[in-house]
Amino acid sequence: MLNVIGAFIATLITVPYIVYFLVNKSIYKLTKKKSKAIKAGTDSTTFFLFLAIERMTIEIWGQSYYWILLLLFLGGCILFTYVIWKKDLELSISKILRLNWRLQFLILSIGYFSLITYGVISRIFDA
Repeated sequence: MLNVIGAFIATLITVPYIVYFLVNKSIYKLTKKKSKAIKAGTDSTTFFLFLAIERMTIEIWGQSYYWILLLLFLGGCILFTYVIWKKDLELSISKILRLNWRLQFLILSIGYFSLITYGVISRIFDA
């Protein structure tokens, strides 16, 4: 049983858009609100994208570049703090984190597909 759970989690980390699909469909069936389903899907997939990109960098280059992901996250927080501070006078940590989390989904999605493309091409040329 533990092997099945481990294989399921490994699959979700390897292909994080399965999480997006499952959460999106589940929330939409429960609430009938498409925007809420999309937001829940992106929020849950972002965590798996962090893990997937970290694993992909280890597979491609043999070492983890997790510190770059953390710097991207902190940079996004600083960026949104500055933008919200200039626009509004009221800083809300939850608003900053929510906006940054969704920005990270966009950045990590681009990184995920870039790493898949790079990994496939490099494996073809190595073979």
